[in-house]
Amino acid sequence: MLKCLASAAVLALLASPALAETWHVMGATPAELLIMETDTRAALPNGDVVVWTSSVKTTGEQEPVVKAQWEVSCGGAPMIKPKVIVWYDSDLNSKETWTAGRKDDKFQAVVPGSRGEMTYQYACGKKSWPISVQGSFGEVTGAYANALKKLVTLAKDDDSDEVQAR
Repeated sequence: MLKCLASAAVLALLASPALAETWHVMGATPAELLIMETDTRAALPNGDVVVWTSSVKTTGEQEPVVKAQWEVSCGGAPMIKPKVIVWYDSDLNSKETWTAGRKDDKFQAVVPGSRGEMTYQYACGKKSWPISVQGSFGEVTGAYANALKKLVTLAKDDDSDEVQAR
């Protein structure tokens, strides 16, 4: 199902003119996509890297898209800290922005199995990208959300067909 989902999102984006950013899929479920943008990835003099990630949800939440900037420590123990978090509504209008202050500017240990671990692994080159998609943030999130809604609807239809067949 993930291959089908990724293929649908990629096909939708290939039809788009003026591709602007490179987004990489870190993980996907029927309800959410986790992606990282690498064109603006910055390596700091101390070896840390700064990256943007996004979570796109299709479960009807009020803030289905969250975009965040992270500083990731690639040397030594896996560490991560948020720099900026932006919450968007379903039309990709920014609803709220949080920027780290001095008291928030502390690294936290990466929790195994978490989104932070996924961000650490991809940002620091510990994992290779399964899928890369080019387009603006709006194009990528919109194409994914639309493709995912169609796949979820198809899956529900298949489930109801199976129940009726019994």
